[in-house]
Amino acid sequence: MQAYRLIIQPETAFGTPLVGDTLFGQICWGIVEQYGETRLEQCLQGYTDKRPFLIVSDALPKDHLPLPTLPSAYWQQDGETDRKKLKKRQWLPETALAESSRRWQMQAKSNHELAPHLISRHSQPHNSLNRQTHTTGAGGQFVPYESEQIWYAAEHDWQIYLLLDEGRLNAAQLQQILENIGLSGYGRDAGAGLGKYRIISLEATDLFKRHAKDNAVFTLANSCPQDLGYNAERSYYHTQTRFGRHGNVQATAGQPFKQPVLMAQTGAVFSGAVSDGHYVGQGITGISKSQPQAVQQGYAPAIAFTLETDK
Repeated sequence: MQAYRLIIQPETAFGTPLVGDTLFGQICWGIVEQYGETRLEQCLQGYTDKRPFLIVSDALPKDHLPLPTLPSAYWQQDGETDRKKLKKRQWLPETALAESSRRWQMQAKSNHELAPHLISRHSQPHNSLNRQTHTTGAGGQFVPYESEQIWYAAEHDWQIYLLLDEGRLNAAQLQQILENIGLSGYGRDAGAGLGKYRIISLEATDLFKRHAKDNAVFTLANSCPQDLGYNAERSYYHTQTRFGRHGNVQATAGQPFKQPVLMAQTGAVFSGAVSDGHYVGQGITGISKSQPQAVQQGYAPAIAFTLETDK
């Protein structure tokens, strides 16, 4: 698979975090809209048999990666003892990959060090409106509510890594779909103006080839590592249960909710039985009663590194 780096600049707030598995689902709907359902079926052939056509990372600050999830005792200390401050160091400069992995926490940056408001969340007040009576609630009552909006620093470029099988979808076609999503909006409340971004560039990258075939990897998106033979004693991650929703026309088809999926969060570290395909995980199916053929991205782009075993 060919690796690409997408650089985007947010133009509005987002209703949904810009994460790999959600963006993958919206790209699939984009393929249907642009090229037809048959084309998507061709792309998804073998997806649950370890033959993905596309793997999408989370949105990351440009030139930075998520700091791997490793025990605090693993890191070489730099004199900082405040655990709260250390936990805020979550963005690893890509240049630090050339150094010993034990030194990575010292090189990592917090949100505030990259931008004053790199990622911020704010509540947006709304008011419900009955379209038949033109009132705000039963009996004319005032019924306000709030929804959360996510703001990605507009002055800071963001990168998304993509692994693409160009035999099933080429880079130009993928870029067109991503541009369509940026114009129409990503995630929740896209129809109300949220989730818009501008593409700066989409270029091939050798990042994964430069860091390949080592004794461990860390992931750039949520993943499903279950039963794939990783060394449990030398793997480290936090889990997250994803409660997915259908998108596009399927969101209003009567059953918008998918089955919950247990995933390892971005930054997970896996060792043993590591693939040289620059990714880990698997494709997940059986997640929808209303759309049995639906799949979930359980794959994640992964960077290989040396997990030092001696202290």
